[in-house]
Amino acid sequence: MTFTPDTEPSYLLCDLFASLQGEATWTGLAMFFVRFSGCPLACPWCDEPRHRDPAAARPWTAPALVTALRQIDPLLSQVLLTGGEPLAAQSLDQLVDFLKDHGYWVAMETSGIGGIIPPGVDWVTLSPKTPLPEAVFHRANEIKYIVDGSPADRQAVEIQQRAQTHPNVWVQPRFEPGMAPSGASALNPQALQRCLDHIKQSGGRIRLSLQTHKWIGLP
Repeated sequence: MTFTPDTEPSYLLCDLFASLQGEATWTGLAMFFVRFSGCPLACPWCDEPRHRDPAAARPWTAPALVTALRQIDPLLSQVLLTGGEPLAAQSLDQLVDFLKDHGYWVAMETSGIGGIIPPGVDWVTLSPKTPLPEAVFHRANEIKYIVDGSPADRQAVEIQQRAQTHPNVWVQPRFEPGMAPSGASALNPQALQRCLDHIKQSGGRIRLSLQTHKWIGLP
């Protein structure tokens, strides 16, 4: 895809870095993390609050983004679009096509709201927070539920039902602020127990995601 000065869109990003994927299927894989600013949802427990800070948002064009990626690591070819909520960005399909044209494998983590998942995305991690059309679940390569420490009957039923129809379902216990002795965020033990209960009840169809990057101090 080629842009001209008149047609080149820009994308509000709040962070761009290389690290290891710490969650679900691709745990341990090196990736670029392209974090979009803004989200239609306002989850109070979101562990990436930077996307809510207008001062952190910077406009990026697709060519400028590719230049930055190559400067950070010219050998790395995996890109994760995350947020915030990438689906809320206008002209996202053009960005995906541009990254693909330049040799990148493109993954996306999304809540499933805000827009249409571009067809060029290679891997979709769906982390549902609200009711969604079935087509969104069918598009997902993996489904990752964030689980807290309180009973949530609707979510519990949905997780078990989804595990019967989708081959790649994960549960991830929530990190909670102030749970560590230092006052920092830490794994909620009640949330972990609920995840283990889900796994036992699923007959092996659900797996555990533990945000391993946080355990080793990576962003």
